[in-house]
Amino acid sequence: MLKCLRSGRKLEYCIFVSSTFAGGRGIGLLTSPERAEYVAKLPAFTNATALALENKDPDPELSPLDFVHIPGKDMGVVAKRPIYRGDHLMSFTPAVVIDYGAFESLPLQDVLNLQMEVVDHLPSQMRGRYLNLSTHDGATSHVERVEKILKTNAFDIDLWDENEYGLFVVFPELSRFNHDCRPNADYWFDPSTLVQHIYATRPIAVGEEISLTYIDPLRTRARRQKKLQNVWGFGCSCSLCTQRSELTGASDERIEQILQIRTQLEDYTTSSAATPQMADLFLSLYQQERLDVLIHEAYAFAAIEWNGVGEPWKAMKHARLAIEYGLAAVGSKDQDVVEMQSLAEDPWGHWSWMLRTQKRMHWDRMRSIGASSRSSMSSRYHEEDEDEAP
Repeated sequence: MLKCLRSGRKLEYCIFVSSTFAGGRGIGLLTSPERAEYVAKLPAFTNATALALENKDPDPELSPLDFVHIPGKDMGVVAKRPIYRGDHLMSFTPAVVIDYGAFESLPLQDVLNLQMEVVDHLPSQMRGRYLNLSTHDGATSHVERVEKILKTNAFDIDLWDENEYGLFVVFPELSRFNHDCRPNADYWFDPSTLVQHIYATRPIAVGEEISLTYIDPLRTRARRQKKLQNVWGFGCSCSLCTQRSELTGASDERIEQILQIRTQLEDYTTSSAATPQMADLFLSLYQQERLDVLIHEAYAFAAIEWNGVGEPWKAMKHARLAIEYGLAAVGSKDQDVVEMQSLAEDPWGHWSWMLRTQKRMHWDRMRSIGASSRSSMSSRYHEEDEDEAP
């Protein structure tokens, strides 16, 4: 602990920096002492082998990745050889971790100064990697530079602890991946190791840029552009956003239909109009929209609907596809993946078996689908207010 501040009776927030974390890579946090204590007990800090396979800088000779200048985007990442769906691309621990709660408890200028001190106390190599990241439009002071790098490059993550606030986190190496509304890679965070993993979600050709999405892909073009401009200060020039108006209009209509169908598929009561055929349309709309980063949930919905009418083999087929896509997009610990593994192994014993038929024929009226069922297929991208800050 290097420095702490408190505003009135509100929570105290402190700077915590470890120069030995991850074999000397280092990490800096701005959070409460209680949360810092929780983090210090994670396997990332207590298990010497937990990070043995992570934080590997790409080998120039063996890596499928090349870091190059992308016109109009500064630096970016392209494929040096063919990459296939599910291929691992990169895994790194963070350099800087900022607790959103600090913004609620402390004056803004105090938070900005503490953020600067977190960066300044990092080991020199990690500090250099952080400060070498883009600010998007420059900075007039060191404090402003640190803040703009955070805003331009940080990911939102959740530790899965009991704290209500999320974390604002920078992984310097992962920040080289640029945005696309229909990306070819996705990321997922492991809260036990503090590692962010990136995997390919579809085949990537040699010379093709490898991209992530910074926003919820299930937004219309106008809403995507507004979010990106308001938060990151750029208008998207991806292939989806730069299509002719009749094509972007058709895309917007598909997105609106996806959102409408989702409400029925998430409803497991007798009032739901959901059917396997509706789930198949849902899946088709995802495919038409090139939603490779989310398609695992469409397969999962379809698996549950087919199982719900007593079609175990079709359910298993969709569950297996949900697992395959989900492992790359959200990881093995994600609720959707775990649920689909259970269904694929024993569809007859799964909570969804004959669910729709039983409900609609008034069989098994008292059956509970509460804590043991998956009440929602929502992903980390789905947000209540599309215009909130990240």
